[in-house]
Amino acid sequence: MKDLGQEHLMDRTLRWMEENLSGSYNAKYPPEHAKSGEHCTNSGTCLLICCYINILGKILLKGQSGDQKRFYEFVRLCMPDFIQESSGKPFPQTRGCRTGQDWLYKVFRCGFVHQFYPSETDGWSRFPECQEYWKEVGPTRVVLNVNGLKRGFDRGVQKFREIVLQTPELREKFHEYILK
Repeated sequence: MKDLGQEHLMDRTLRWMEENLSGSYNAKYPPEHAKSGEHCTNSGTCLLICCYINILGKILLKGQSGDQKRFYEFVRLCMPDFIQESSGKPFPQTRGCRTGQDWLYKVFRCGFVHQFYPSETDGWSRFPECQEYWKEVGPTRVVLNVNGLKRGFDRGVQKFREIVLQTPELREKFHEYILK
């Protein structure tokens, strides 16, 4: 499906996602703010990534319903390094979370969407030098590394594109699946 500019709907959607995410990720506090020059939209960045994971998972599942199922499918297929890294982290056994994928979905995705703010035991921050998704900040506590999540999602979008090349139906029916 092409639009008037000849850009396929899927390509345009992925470009928009990348542009929106870049804007959020790179945003900084204005000069008059106490934290002037520091990054200011860590939660916005996480929320966008989680929403985009969900919708791209919907495409991979050909429009099937179930937000958690869609979310987990994208992470499984496009961000397997997230699952691998998370398996060795000391996540608290709360809120029914046992894995990093559970934490990313239930605490961050659902927390941002339905509660606005995760609890005092949850956390996220930027660790530019850390190449991992999670940063251990204590013997039994990890926090989400916004930098690692952004880099991992960018790699995941590239993997999504590879999958679509191997499964042309996903591109051909992108509009149908996204609206289903």
